[in-house]
Amino acid sequence: MKKFIIPALFCLIVQFSFAQKATDMSTPKVSANGTIHFAVMDKAPVLEGCENAGSSKKQNKCTADKIETFIQKAFDKDIARSLSNDSVNNAVYVRFIINKQGAIENVGVRANNSKLKGEVERILKTLPKFSRGTHQGNAVTVSYSLTLQADRLLRNAVNN
Repeated sequence: MKKFIIPALFCLIVQFSFAQKATDMSTPKVSANGTIHFAVMDKAPVLEGCENAGSSKKQNKCTADKIETFIQKAFDKDIARSLSNDSVNNAVYVRFIINKQGAIENVGVRANNSKLKGEVERILKTLPKFSRGTHQGNAVTVSYSLTLQADRLLRNAVNN
């Protein structure tokens, strides 16, 4: 009987020593530069007109829709026409930082077409100020990312 207890105890000790620590999902990860991702904040920054959209999920959706509409309206029509004839990859990846005052910083755009990338980047730098984002009662710097559909963006830009 002792022959089985000692190996069994040894296996249990090894199992518990290599077990992974449980993560606390209630605490959002803060990046090295001190930013918190938009989706996990207490009160995420929103564009004007989205404050009364309802839940935070609805406010985030409203903000994303307003950003897309803003880009479509400001898009250079000549560039949109020239790009709509080309076969443009369907995804445009957008990311930027919203500082503690609600201003846009560090705009980054990833797209397969350099004209599309440049135009979206130019427009994003002119976005209006956001409301201040807060987490645990403090104003924070927020990272924001969004994926846009290039064909819809160009089609609506030409038609506006």
